[in-house]
Amino acid sequence: MKYLKGSLVAQEILEEVSRQARQVHARGVTPTVAVVLVGENPSSKFYVQKKKEVAKKAGIDFLLYELPSHIAQKDVEELLTILHLDKTVHGVVLQLPLPKHFIFNELVKFIAPEKDVDHFHKNSPYSPPTASAVLRLLRFYKIEIKNKKIAIIGDGFLVGRPLSKILKSSGAQVNVYTEKSKNVAPKTAEADILISATGHAHLITKNFTNSKQIIIDVGSARDKKTNALVGDVNRRSVGKNIEAITPRVGGVGPITIALLLQNVILATKKTL
Repeated sequence: MKYLKGSLVAQEILEEVSRQARQVHARGVTPTVAVVLVGENPSSKFYVQKKKEVAKKAGIDFLLYELPSHIAQKDVEELLTILHLDKTVHGVVLQLPLPKHFIFNELVKFIAPEKDVDHFHKNSPYSPPTASAVLRLLRFYKIEIKNKKIAIIGDGFLVGRPLSKILKSSGAQVNVYTEKSKNVAPKTAEADILISATGHAHLITKNFTNSKQIIIDVGSARDKKTNALVGDVNRRSVGKNIEAITPRVGGVGPITIALLLQNVILATKKTL
């Protein structure tokens, strides 16, 4: 079994991001991204910290706004408006998931498309980081996708939906499964490539897979028993009886962060 390490892909992207950041700095501008984190979700806090560390190394300023879960929606909207008007902020990220009482579709209206580096808007000029990260990973390892059967579990607007469009346009035979789909395991077990992006810990077990399958685990959740950060794949159940899989740490995540920061650089250049 082969591990598809995203850290190698991310390194290539970040070298270019750092180079372009230096060019922007030379023109007297500091590329800056603002991240709004609402609530106490431990997975979100972990991921935001990783973004911060990588951004600083790449020469990008990272502004973090941590807000309590009980804050009113109008107060978050006010902060997003301030960030929209701030010309020194080039990219704005609203970290997901949000506490349940927030109406995301209303909040995202307060993020200008030109600062929407996470591709929340349909008319965002930037590529969706996570969906694009999966494609970059497959290309890096020279994994053919044309005419391949690809199963995607999860149809979220950040991963599942844009990824299915990208893969279909590349000639893949794509099937998307959601929580409403029935008898999913036998269907995904026929796929050449299985991509899971649900955020449900240990959802994918051996009966979802086959011995020649490639698995891309995009999900992230906390194990209820150990509180450890895990993915969608139950690795103990799946074992090594597959062709390849992303590692639990250092898979799609590092590439997503790198591509997000690449979008920040693009957003900054639009203001020069």
